Order: sequence, then C-alpha cells, then structure tokens
Amino acid sequence: MRTQRALVVLVLALLAARAQAEPSVEERFDQLQRALEAQRAESERQQRQLEAQAAELAELRKQVAEGGTAEVAELKQEMQEAKLAAQEAPRVSLVAGRPTITSADGRSSISLRSVVQLDAAHYDQDPEGSLATDFRRGSVGATGNREVTSARDLSDGAYFRRARLGVEGVFAEDFNFRFMAEFGGSGTEGPSRINDAWINYTGFAPFTIQLGAFTPSANLDDATSQEELLFPERSTPAELSRTLGGADGRIGLSLRSNGQRWMNSLALTTRTVGDAEGADSQLALVSRAAFLALTAEDYNVHVGAGGTWQLHPPDTGSGTTPRHPVRFRDRPELRVDSTRLIDTGPIDADSSYTTGLELAGNWRNLYLQGEYFWYGIERRDPPGTNLDDPRFDAFYVQGGWFLTGERRRYNMATGSFQMPRPYVPVAWPWGYGAWELALRYSHTDLDFHAGDAGELAGPDAVRGGIQDVYSVGLNWYLNANFRMSLNYYHVDVDRLNPASASNPAPFGAPPNTPPVGVEIGQDYDVIGLRSQFNF
Repeated sequence: MRTQRALVVLVLALLAARAQAEPSVEERFDQLQRALEAQRAESERQQRQLEAQAAELAELRKQVAEGGTAEVAELKQEMQEAKLAAQEAPRVSLVAGRPTITSADGRSSISLRSVVQLDAAHYDQDPEGSLATDFRRGSVGATGNREVTSARDLSDGAYFRRARLGVEGVFAEDFNFRFMAEFGGSGTEGPSRINDAWINYTGFAPFTIQLGAFTPSANLDDATSQEELLFPERSTPAELSRTLGGADGRIGLSLRSNGQRWMNSLALTTRTVGDAEGADSQLALVSRAAFLALTAEDYNVHVGAGGTWQLHPPDTGSGTTPRHPVRFRDRPELRVDSTRLIDTGPIDADSSYTTGLELAGNWRNLYLQGEYFWYGIERRDPPGTNLDDPRFDAFYVQGGWFLTGERRRYNMATGSFQMPRPYVPVAWPWGYGAWELALRYSHTDLDFHAGDAGELAGPDAVRGGIQDVYSVGLNWYLNANFRMSLNYYHVDVDRLNPASASNPAPFGAPPNTPPVGVEIGQDYDVIGLRSQFNF
C-alpha cells in the first residue's frame, strides 16, 4: 500500500515538473511575433540597399550617355580606340602552308612563297675516249665551250635546280603582284636572278591585264607550274616551244581571260631578265586557247592549241655573225649536267614560229597528256642566195596513275592539271602520302635536209639531231608541301656532224670538230632523284 502511494506521488511530481518546463501558449505567441518583426526589419534594410544601388547604377548610366565626368569620358574613349584597333589589325594565317598577312577588310594580303628542288643524277654511258676517236659532241660552239666536249662524260652529282624565294599577294582587291628571286640553277641558268616581277589588274572581269617579268602560257606543259609537273623537267618538245617567246622571267604585257570551261591568253613579249644585252631586243606574240570539252565527276577531257610568233629576232649587233640568231636546243629532260645534245646552231632569221596542239584528260586516278609541235624559221638569206626555210617537228605523250587513289585536279584559270593533295599525308598517324607511277616518251626532230653520213652538210641543211627519251618515274607526295621523285631515263640521240662548206669547224679546230659527216650522237641511261619543298 505504501508502495502504491509512493508511485502515485512520483508520477504527480514528474507531471508537475514537465508542466513547469514547457512555455505557455502566450509565451510561444510572443516568441513568434518577435521573430517575424526581426525578419521584416531585415527585409526592409535589404530593400533600401537595393534601391540605393539601383539609383547609383542609373546615375552611372546617365553619366556615360551624357559624357559624364572626365574619368568616364576617358574610359569611353579608350574603349572606342580599342575597338577601332581591333578592327584595323591585320590577320596572320597559313594559307596552303604559306605565311600570309591579310588586312582587316580582306582587300589586301601578302604571302611568302618558296620553291626548293634538289636534284641528283647518275649517268651510265660509254667510257670517255680521246677527242680524236670519241666523236660525241654537244652544242655547237667555239673551242673552250664546255658543252662541245662534255658530251663524252656527262657529270654525275647534285645541285639545286630551283631555289626560289619571294612574295605574292593582292592589294586594293583588284591588283595582284608577285616577286620571286631565283638562287638555284647551273651553267647558263645562273647566277641569282629575277624569276618573276609582275603586277596584274582583274577589275575588268573576266579579263586580266598583266605587266612585268612573268611566264606566258605557251603550251599545256608550260602552263603546269614547275612544282606540279609529272616529271622533274618539261618534255623537250614543250621546252623548245616555250623558249622561243616565253619561258621564265620573260618581260612583256599580257591579256588573258577564262570562264567555267574555257581560257585564252595573248602576250606581247620581249627579252628575258637574264638575256645578254644586244643592239635590239626581240619581239614576239605568245597565244594559247584551251577548252574543257568534256567533264563529269569521274573525268575531264582537255583540248587546246597555242602558238608563238617571233616577229623580230634579237639583234646582237653589227659585229656578230649571225646578227639575228634563232636557235633550237635543249638538254635531254634532265639538268644535273647542262650539256645540250641536240642543237640547230644559230640561224640568221627574219622571223620564226612554233605552233602546237594539246590533248589531255583524266579518268579517276588515271591521267594522260600529249602535245604535237611544229617549228619554223624564216631565213634572212645572204645576198644572192635562196635557201629553203627549215622546218622541224616534235611530240610527247605522258601518263600517270595514282596507286593510292588520288587524282589530278583541273585548273580552268591556267588550262592545266594540278598535282593532288594526299588522302592520308605522312604527317598523320600511319600516313603514307600519295604514290604516282609516271611514264613518258618524247620525240624531237631538229634535222632539215640533213643529207647522208660521211658528207658535208648542204648549204641549207640543219643537222640539229633527232632525240628520243623514254622516262619512267615514281612520285611520292608526302603532303601538300613535300615531294620526292625517282626517275629512270633512256636517251637516244642520232646526229651527224653539222660541218659544211661555209662552216667547216662548228665545234672549233680539229680534233674538237670530228671528221666530215660522222655520227656525233649517243645513247645512255640515267637515274635521277629529286626532293622538293614548296609553299
């Protein structure tokens, strides 16, 4: 009983203590009301702060709009100058690997250009003999001229075929320019010289007017730039055509135009930059027209024609013979050795010409090209003579096949085919570049009334020689800027000693000049290698 009363007393005590610990309803109401008032006061303070900041911002905006204080005006001027400077700043970029600076408005630009070609060759020919028994000869010339006797032992070695550096670009949108200096070459190609120095105007579309030292478009092989040729050198037939009034560094004035499937050009040319000074410079017309006869996604067919008319041959002065020389000669499609094995010799001329027909095309990764040329010289006959005017002809055919599937691109502006861009450049992981197999055969006949072996040449005869060159090449395009070429050539030259009654010693005094009417040509093989870098 006592225990029960004790438990009741304990429970009542605990309940009383709990009631004393918990606040009453009035107390809780007061606490909530005080908290709400504190929150309302904080909210009002934040609102006043926001209103003050908004007023300050509005004042700053007003000051900027009206010019405001000197500090604000200065800040505004700095911002405007920075904006103009950014607009006027030129852009520096790489275009096809060429460092290029372009004006902010895009109307003017200047690019750095370069072409470097290193050639090496090994000539496999019969051993050299004495001048009295070894009758192989090169260009017609006097005793002491290297080319006369160097044909007996052509030079193995390496040299820089081209080492060009210069700039090209655009200004005022319609004017283009180029300046290129040449530091490579050998023999008559040296020393350093101007290769290109011209300006043109394109404001009369589709016409372009060009003035300065440039390369007129004389034929299809000539229209193909030196870094995009199928072989290291142009074929001899094309080279003979371009040298009469064209070639690199020819000073003149030209007009050309092109559409979507045609192009044509006409140039009035004079001497080349590297020509020796004479009494009067030559004057020639160089013309060419090309058409894209057929075209589709997988193929292109090109046809064209060109011609050069040398209106006035160069005048070398009254003390020279001949005074107005025209001459056809060329190295056998490789220039590591500079000896020319076919040569008409200088012919006194009133005028001369060359004409040619072009046919080329590609089907996917297969490419074919060929040209046929006719050359002629109108003699300046000595008094009391009536000699026949010499005529010559030549042709070449060539083709390429890309083992890796690329294809040559057709450029309507130049009427020629360009080298491809490799699908997988060597710079990429596991890149192998583009591989191209190339073949070419060229035939050049510079004989006119040549006569028989063992006899002196007749009064109107030209024994320039007949040259056949068979070429095989393998081109490796590592990327858009690097290329390697391995080439094999078989050269066959048939040529009789050009000695005549009027010129019994065309190579100088015997034994430089061989016996009358003997064979002075030869055949040999060459292995050539080229490495090329261009941008």
